[in-house]
Amino acid sequence: MRKGVLTILPICLLAFSTFVNVGLPAHAQPIVKGPNADNIKFIQYSDENIALKAAKSGDIDMYLYRLPLELVSEVRKDPALTVYDRDAGSFGLLFNPTTPNDKNVLNPFQLKEVRYAMNYLIDRDFVVGEILKGSATPMVDPFGISSPEYQDIADIVESFGFRHDPTLAEKMISDALERGGATRQDGKWTFNGNPITIKIFIRSDDPRRNSIGEALSSDLEKIGFKVEKIFGDLSRAQLDVYGSNPKDLKWQIYTEGYAGTGTFVAYNPAFPTQMYAPWFGNMPQGYTNNTLDEITQKLVNLNFTSKDERTDLVREAVTQGIQESVRIFIAQTKEPYVASSAVNGLVNDFGAGISSRFSLINAEVPSRNNLNVGVRQLSQGSWNNIAGFKDTYSLTIYSAIGDPATLYHPYLGTVIPVRENWTQITTKGPTDHLSVPADVQKWNPSAAKWEGVGSNELSKSEVTYNILYSKWHNGISMDKNDLLYSYYFAFEWGTNTTSAVNVDKTVDPEVTPLISAVLPTIKGLRFLSDDKVESYADIWHFDEKEIAGSATIWTTEPWEITAAQERVVTSGALSFSRTGAVEKGVDWLSLVNPQHVQLIKSELQKMKDERYVPPALKGLVNADQAAERYDASIKWITDHNNAVISNGPFYLDSFNPGGQTATIKAFRDNSYPFEQNYWSSKFGNPMLASIENVDTQGSLNIGQSKTIQAFVNVGNKPSNDAQVKYFIVTDKGVIAKGEANPSKDKPGQFAISLNSDKTSQFSPGASTLKIFAISNKAYKPVFYSTPLLAVAAAPSSVPGGNQNNNSGSGNQQGSSNTKSGCLIATAAFGSELTPQVEYLRNFREHYILATASGSAFMQTFNAIYYSFSPQVADYEREQPWLQQTVKLLLYPLFGILALSENAHDLVGGGETGAILAGVTASALIGSVYIAPPMAAYTITRKTSSSSDVRLFKFLMIILAVSISATIVGSATNNHQLLPITTAIFVLSIALASAMGIGRLGASRLLRMKRIGEV
Repeated sequence: MRKGVLTILPICLLAFSTFVNVGLPAHAQPIVKGPNADNIKFIQYSDENIALKAAKSGDIDMYLYRLPLELVSEVRKDPALTVYDRDAGSFGLLFNPTTPNDKNVLNPFQLKEVRYAMNYLIDRDFVVGEILKGSATPMVDPFGISSPEYQDIADIVESFGFRHDPTLAEKMISDALERGGATRQDGKWTFNGNPITIKIFIRSDDPRRNSIGEALSSDLEKIGFKVEKIFGDLSRAQLDVYGSNPKDLKWQIYTEGYAGTGTFVAYNPAFPTQMYAPWFGNMPQGYTNNTLDEITQKLVNLNFTSKDERTDLVREAVTQGIQESVRIFIAQTKEPYVASSAVNGLVNDFGAGISSRFSLINAEVPSRNNLNVGVRQLSQGSWNNIAGFKDTYSLTIYSAIGDPATLYHPYLGTVIPVRENWTQITTKGPTDHLSVPADVQKWNPSAAKWEGVGSNELSKSEVTYNILYSKWHNGISMDKNDLLYSYYFAFEWGTNTTSAVNVDKTVDPEVTPLISAVLPTIKGLRFLSDDKVESYADIWHFDEKEIAGSATIWTTEPWEITAAQERVVTSGALSFSRTGAVEKGVDWLSLVNPQHVQLIKSELQKMKDERYVPPALKGLVNADQAAERYDASIKWITDHNNAVISNGPFYLDSFNPGGQTATIKAFRDNSYPFEQNYWSSKFGNPMLASIENVDTQGSLNIGQSKTIQAFVNVGNKPSNDAQVKYFIVTDKGVIAKGEANPSKDKPGQFAISLNSDKTSQFSPGASTLKIFAISNKAYKPVFYSTPLLAVAAAPSSVPGGNQNNNSGSGNQQGSSNTKSGCLIATAAFGSELTPQVEYLRNFREHYILATASGSAFMQTFNAIYYSFSPQVADYEREQPWLQQTVKLLLYPLFGILALSENAHDLVGGGETGAILAGVTASALIGSVYIAPPMAAYTITRKTSSSSDVRLFKFLMIILAVSISATIVGSATNNHQLLPITTAIFVLSIALASAMGIGRLGASRLLRMKRIGEV
């Protein structure tokens, strides 16, 4: 869909543009216009390691792609370089859901149950821990935890309970295939006597996705499929995956990746729409889902009556999308970008990172006026403003070339105007309507003329605004005809007027359905003067800025360039869209492809020779005025060998894919509305929230009121200027959720109040409390989780619930400055041990905490361990030698815990498994960590004491009593007894084991010493 054709199409900007949000100027000064740098050269570095060397040597000033993860810690230590983290990208799998043309072939993924089962076959924790080295978070939904909207869907995501369970996945797949007529012979799946083959397209140009594809291929082969691996880059994927007819079965799985939106958005319909809804054109051809289309079109068209209804629509879209599982998500990445420390002015947008357009506008190196920017690719698709710019590489460059009408604040995600000033926003929505003046106009594609809407048209909202014009990069002044032509284009190409006697040539398989879905909301416009407009739209939003951002009109391309492209496309020579190109067997139009550029140039010459004026501009533009424009654009193409003419702070001077460079130069014309350094001071540093601590105040007594305190900072100071939400999840799903209330007299203290009705819904055992906090000054959420133990209420005469549990096992995510309170996690952070820590944490939370005995022990353990661990962890961060020492001591521990997991699984898990795992871990920890100092103590005494024997016997008695009490407590669910007995049980095993091994070792050493002395 065309960028800027209509800003009533915000979904396209959110999904496909890298426009970064900006603010309004406080004042204007008549100084140099445009960006800080005079020119920026983009240089292609497909190998990130070579790019890093170029950054270190000063050959490039920044690299707008991720660094190799294994090198990040080293780069952070280099004072000449600065690492900027970006939370936005995602990895996932796209499945081909269609029935093949060949009826003798079964596509497993045409079965919804098979697609859904893949959520259990894929090991998200393995991908995050091993392949992505811990620099990511598991992802199930299209938003991910870094989105402000995640807090509204988190409970839904949790309710699915996805985990790596290949046994369950295999059973679900087997059941579905057998119902579909497949059979399994000698462990291999067949259909009509032929092996069932799965074709997986693996992105070999990305080592991470290559690893994901190889691991998945192996898992599929293990459950009986024949796998055919197809390797390629994005260019080939554009043809084989996105461009082919899915029924031809050229592919069945694609290892997909998204760079995320190029801007941070508070209310973002793009994620569920682009990732799930067929109408948007980003799903495999032939896949239909009317429910998802209807839900997401309501989101895009702002067709809801309240904030709550919008939230419900988002929740329903995510639920339906996950259930359909045509596209599933695996991980949201934290991608480190690098820049020279000498570069000033970079804006680390919460969505785009430093690849935001305002980094390119603001960036400067004090000693010179140019920048060299490394990119992984110059382009992997098409440059055109109608249905191109679908790859992040092209968009990164183009984002600095064209100015949008509105953008989003890089830290708040709210709409702010750029090339328009709103003078009035009027709405009668969500249920009432305004009367639209009769002289408001729309383009009638059937009659091929502008028409007044008449006296009966109604609209929910109206926006009046002034346009900030400038000259186009070719020197011609923008005017209202450019805007009118973009308005015409939406109606002309969004309506299929084909009839029995007429074939409408202004139809595209991607463009037309996309625009037609939003056309009903466009109620017309009228120019009050050349630069003042009224726009009417049948939309409503609880934030009126969202109305203005969607209802206004704008364009990033002069009308003659659009008209020339139309003529080339309707002649059959090229196609606006990738799908149209495949259907017609022609090229996908690109304004930087030399052959396509020459076609456009030739068409402009024909238009001049014909004294052509497009039908939409007849009576508004005369032939001489049109010829002046044609001449200017022809000269531009001759001088620059591209047809990218826009209105932003830079212009495209050259595009040289053969030489792997592209150069943009500053547009300094005085007509440009923004002076140099205009954006530099608009944003400042984001005031992020952080969750410093959570006080669960002991276990939760079922049926009794419970208050939990969360302590929140904003900008490193305790503050109530935040939103804090929570939910509590058990193995049965989400059991409670709500919003925490700020204290009136204690800044930063938020109370989670659970009344007796809520706590009565709990069952004895472990649950997990998850808390989200978002600063009102920076909408990037932080996420904190901690165990919460529910116990049967004690009698009123028994004191309880007053102990202070600061939930040191809590884990905060979503903030780059999060500090762990766990000395083990701190020692392992960023090292090869990180995956083991994540794996064992998962084992603890999903298996040990799921049992009464395990939960009871962890309650006591956490109270003791986290009474000192945070202080040690802080000291570790300050003393690298201590961190390395603790890290070395962890290696035996991970082996011990792995053995205890095996013991747990040996008896089938459950309470017996948890107790056996405890016995194994305690005995081995005592033998490895406590026995050596005991042996040393024994040796220094030179002799054994009879008191040791008595102590050992006493420990064995304590052990017998505690294990008996633990078994009884587990059987009776006695949650007052278990925390005490499990702690004594574990401690006595560890000490008994240590004494036994220590004495044995000491006696042998003493004998060896005596022999040596003789």
